[in-house]
Amino acid sequence: MIKRRPIEVFSLSFLDCLCCGFGAILLLFILSIGSGKAGVESEIDVPALQAMRRQLAQLEADIAHKAAQLDASINREQTEQAQQRIQSMVQELASTLANLQQEYDSQQANLSASQQAAAEANRLLKSFKHENLPPIGLPAEATHVAFIIDTSGSMRNHITKQLHYGVIEQITELLDSLPEVKSIQFIDTSGNYMLGGHKRYWLPDTHGLRQQALRSVLNYPILSVSDPEPGIRQAFRDLKPAIAAGDSMSLYVIGDDFRGSTQSFLLKLDRLNRRDPKSGKRSVSISAVGFPTLINPFQIGAPQGNTRFANIMREIAEAHDGVLILKPRL
Repeated sequence: MIKRRPIEVFSLSFLDCLCCGFGAILLLFILSIGSGKAGVESEIDVPALQAMRRQLAQLEADIAHKAAQLDASINREQTEQAQQRIQSMVQELASTLANLQQEYDSQQANLSASQQAAAEANRLLKSFKHENLPPIGLPAEATHVAFIIDTSGSMRNHITKQLHYGVIEQITELLDSLPEVKSIQFIDTSGNYMLGGHKRYWLPDTHGLRQQALRSVLNYPILSVSDPEPGIRQAFRDLKPAIAAGDSMSLYVIGDDFRGSTQSFLLKLDRLNRRDPKSGKRSVSISAVGFPTLINPFQIGAPQGNTRFANIMREIAEAHDGVLILKPRL
C-alpha cells in the first residue's frame, strides 16, 4: 500500500502567490491615480491667493514710497541746518576779513609813515658828522672817573665767586665812551680801594693800568655792603679835593641793591656836592648802572633791592647831573 505525504495548505508557495497578488493590486491602484477627467481636486483657492499677492505687492510699494518720502524729509532738514551753519560761518568770515582788511590798511599806513621816518633818519645820520660819542645822557666832559662798585654776593658768579663778567664789560664800555679821561679809581661800596696799595689818590688812565685794574676788579675778594653811600662818601673825601681847576669829576655807581635810608642819603649828597651859585652846576656828576640780579628786577612797587636801587639812583642821577642805566641782563 502506497503512503501519501500530507498536504500543507499554508506552504511557502501559497505565501508567495498571496504576496504577488497584493503587489499587483497595489500597483494597479497607484497607476489609476490622476487618470480621471478632473484628477484630484485642490482645496486651495487660487484667485484668493493671487489677490493676496497683489495686496502684498501694493503694500510693499506703499512702504517703499513712504520710506523714500521720510528719507527725503530728513535729508532736506539736515540740508537746511547745514545751509544755515554755512551761512553763519560765511558771515563771520566776512566780518573777520573786513577787520583784517582795516587792520592791514592801518598797518600799511603806519609802515609807510615809518619808512618815511626811517629814510629821513638815515638821511640825517649820513649828514651828521660824529665821532666817539658817549652813550646818550652820560656826562662827556669828565676827566677824572671813579667807579663805586657793589661787590656783595649777589654781584658775583656763584660758581667762580668772581664778579659777573658783565660788570667788567660795562666798566670797559663806559671808559671807552669817554673821550678824555686823565685819571681813574675803583672803590667798593664799603669805601675800600680795590687796587690794593693805590689808595686815596687818582691813578693815570693808561692802557696797561686799565687792563690791570679790570683784572683786579674781576677777582676782587672782599664782599662789600649793598649800600653805595660809604663808597661815595669816601670818593668825595679823598678824590674830590685833588681835582684841578678846569677838570671835572664823575662817579659811576655800579650795583643791584640799596639797603640804606633814602632821604638821609639824598640830604648828605646835597651837602657834599653843592651847586655853584653862578653856573648852577655841581662839581661832581653822579651816574649809576643797575644790574638785574634778583627775581622780577626793577618791578615797580616790588619790595626788593633792585627796585630800591633803581629808585634812589634815579633821584640821585637827576639831582647830580648824571644818568641811570638799567641793564636787562648781566
